Amino acid sequence: MNRFTQITTLFLCGFFLLGFFLSSVKGNTEDSIYKTTYDVTIDERNPRLLHVKARFDLQDDVLYMSQNGAGQFPERWAKFVRNLKVTGSKGKTLKFKELPGAKWKIESSKNRTVTIEYEITLEHEKHQWSGGIDGAAFLRDWGVFYTGRSFLIMNGSKRIDIRLNFRAPTKWNVSASWNQTKPNSFIAKNLTDLSESMFFAGTHKEFSIKQNGFELLFALGGAEIIAQQEYFKGLARGVMDYYIDLMGGIPSGSPENRFKKSIVIINSGAALDGEVIGNHISMIFNPNGSKQDQLVSRFIFAHEFFHLWNGKSIRANDTTEDWFKEGISSYYTLKALRHVGAIDEEGVLKVLDSLFYRRYRNDKGYGKSSMRDVASGFNKGKHWGLIYGGGLFVGMCQDITIRYSTGNKRSLDDLMRMYFKTYGGSEKTYTTLDLQNSLAELSNASQADFFKQHVFGVTPIPIARCLSLAGLNATIENGQLKIGKHAQSTGLQRSIQNGVLEN
Repeated sequence: MNRFTQITTLFLCGFFLLGFFLSSVKGNTEDSIYKTTYDVTIDERNPRLLHVKARFDLQDDVLYMSQNGAGQFPERWAKFVRNLKVTGSKGKTLKFKELPGAKWKIESSKNRTVTIEYEITLEHEKHQWSGGIDGAAFLRDWGVFYTGRSFLIMNGSKRIDIRLNFRAPTKWNVSASWNQTKPNSFIAKNLTDLSESMFFAGTHKEFSIKQNGFELLFALGGAEIIAQQEYFKGLARGVMDYYIDLMGGIPSGSPENRFKKSIVIINSGAALDGEVIGNHISMIFNPNGSKQDQLVSRFIFAHEFFHLWNGKSIRANDTTEDWFKEGISSYYTLKALRHVGAIDEEGVLKVLDSLFYRRYRNDKGYGKSSMRDVASGFNKGKHWGLIYGGGLFVGMCQDITIRYSTGNKRSLDDLMRMYFKTYGGSEKTYTTLDLQNSLAELSNASQADFFKQHVFGVTPIPIARCLSLAGLNATIENGQLKIGKHAQSTGLQRSIQNGVLEN
């Protein structure tokens, strides 16, 4: 064999080995991408029964469900788990011990491939749940709703690219918050994305809105809700445009919670409700409710949507700051609905009274507890008036103060944009003192006394005094807040009125 032949042979052998190596790496990569897989089956004959089969390598010896929600039960979400079975890679059944708080300890070594199988019984509606965020599953004639926390058993703390395959009854489709790879098949980025999620499976209607690389996926359930598809689509586009313009960009979560897709699931029901789980929204509307109910339903949608910015992008240091997250979100919800024509000025004034002032004034903590203290922990539903109503009136007072002191050249809008730029996409969080200092800078005056009395303290918010700066008369008659305009409002006051009530 001459030298040229030897070199050629060695080159071809090397090329072959390199190709073999690369194909092996590629194959191993493809095999390893979906090391964690969940196969979910909704029983065709009994939709209240969810069969789950998961396969993964153990990272430790504990199985667990989300520790968020279901706190009224000692076993938390495990209350709805039935027939849990754990098997090893060779099909051998592994023993485990049930622990309090939706946890199970496996008698197995670490880094062992296991398969777990269990059922979820959809009996959540038989129990009492707190208002707002709870994540309870429910059944409708047209399908089933679940949050990730309500049906997933997990293991470990670091998993990526988790596959979920759904098998649903005939003619049913699955709409979920994860990235979809094919019909009824999805990929969750990590364990947070897996558990802080939601899906609806049924004969519902789905559509999506995309803006600046952000997708808002809608799933509408119930004939009356589906009939309003075009209205919801127009409302969503208008509100999204308003929020993006206000904040200066699409939602931007923290580094470990990047998201460019959110799902909004709307179902019809007798009682109005709404909640945000992770970066996603679930709402229940009564399509045959009163005009007031219809307005409140729009408010719930726009309010929960704004939390993708004020709550998920701009994040507080502690729940004691929920007066800002909920109250200021309520303020901008009204402004967004006014901007898109979903409510007129008279409607805004009525909502300020009936939905916010009366509940603020009648809150059992009014004049006794601060809006920060009652928001500590996760019991804010017990003090809706102080947190949502009180927070809104703090935001309105501060907006008027800034506008008045700067000749309407600055406003609370500047704070929102500044905070979105500072906190969005970062690990940073804010405190009430941060807010106090930022508002003082915008208004060119110390806000220490205002915050000491009305945010840290229990003194009722001076609503009438604040509104008077904007040329508005505010009086309390029979426990109701009456707001009217001064006959002799100045040009500055009229511009402030426009900024507060119109735009």
